[in-house]
Amino acid sequence: MKLYLHSALYRLCQRFAIGLCALLAMASASPSQAVIGANDNVPAATLLLPYFEVDLNNGNGPQTSVRLSNASATAILANVTLWTDWGIPTKSFLIYLTGYDTSEIDLRLVFKGHLPRTASAGQDPSNTISPKGLFSQDINFASCGGILPYTTLMPAADLTAMRNAHTGLASTTFGGSCGGKAYGDGRARGYMTIDTVNNCTPNNPSVSGYFSPGGTGDATNQNVMVGSYTVIDRGQGFATTEPLVHIEASATNPISSTSGEPTFYGRHVANSAADNREPLGTIWNARYLNGGTFTGGTNFIVWQDPGQVVAPAVCGNTPAPFPIALGEVLAFDESEQVSVSPIIGVGSNARPANTVNTAFPVVAQRVATTPLTPFAFGHMILNFNQFTGQSASSSGTIVSRRQAFVSVQHSATGRFSASTGAVRLYSADQPLAAQLRYRF
Repeated sequence: MKLYLHSALYRLCQRFAIGLCALLAMASASPSQAVIGANDNVPAATLLLPYFEVDLNNGNGPQTSVRLSNASATAILANVTLWTDWGIPTKSFLIYLTGYDTSEIDLRLVFKGHLPRTASAGQDPSNTISPKGLFSQDINFASCGGILPYTTLMPAADLTAMRNAHTGLASTTFGGSCGGKAYGDGRARGYMTIDTVNNCTPNNPSVSGYFSPGGTGDATNQNVMVGSYTVIDRGQGFATTEPLVHIEASATNPISSTSGEPTFYGRHVANSAADNREPLGTIWNARYLNGGTFTGGTNFIVWQDPGQVVAPAVCGNTPAPFPIALGEVLAFDESEQVSVSPIIGVGSNARPANTVNTAFPVVAQRVATTPLTPFAFGHMILNFNQFTGQSASSSGTIVSRRQAFVSVQHSATGRFSASTGAVRLYSADQPLAAQLRYRF
């Protein structure tokens, strides 16, 4: 396609003035423009790691690491926040990036107490911790004095509290309560957000004042970060790398600045749109392969908005809104046969009255697709919207648009793995009436 375009420009240049040709060439070389509300991987003000899993006891078990990069020449600060799989924040730390800088966040090391070591010019006068490149800005964030660089391990009590919080155990972070699902396998689970900020703030996105309209709180609207994450499970012979979820900010676009409309951090800003972050999708289409070469089957990585601020609970109890009910799961095979989940038989699209699907019960999870479909191969439509009035003959009524993100991981056990992005069919910013199109 590029070769054809350049050849076409050359032919035009033979016919038109050189100045016009220069303008055409520049237009063809310019990068695609980011679109607020689109599911696009472009420089963003917030990055989401939709799910992580870290085996705290086995170095050959699942591990997750993040590669964070600054796509601009301007030096920036990033605030990294870990959240439990119930969507409760536990630990925040800062990363300074010079222009075009890159930093790694190895969660295996974080859960051993090692935080990434970076520093702005004021804390790194010798320019050895966060080096300044030829085209890079390196400035001083005075608020980071005495904070960056992180030079010591996290205190033992804080580390234990964080590990307990992410394994579903009683944690002093929550006053002795629990803040996540307990699997009992010694694996820390949750998700991560990364925001551009203007100071070495001790706050996280759940704290009042962290966001203010126009990016005037701790968090800024600088759409300059890009990133990816890698999952390695040596014991299963599994490894995959995917882009982080890139969430753009705008204080002028109606999608991300209209009070009462969904935004990514909406539940933490009383749905005021003060965060200025675009929302994610509500209805997704995802491929599954549960047979043949893919002996390990397909897992869906799902992050979903719980729709409310979640509080810790007495251990052994499950707080509202868990388990989260999914609007609908439609599983199609490759001959267009369909099953409505909960599975009610091949070829039927009648919906059982008063049934709900809780395949994705918490905010962040990795879920095998085999229980969701009677077929080996096909695709699913996952509708995360919340409905009421559902019956065998009625689709019901949407009571809330619920944003989510879906990624797909296929595995041939011990041989290879592959990851693909799910396709977003609808976004949380689209009208309620339009969202009913994929309700069957």
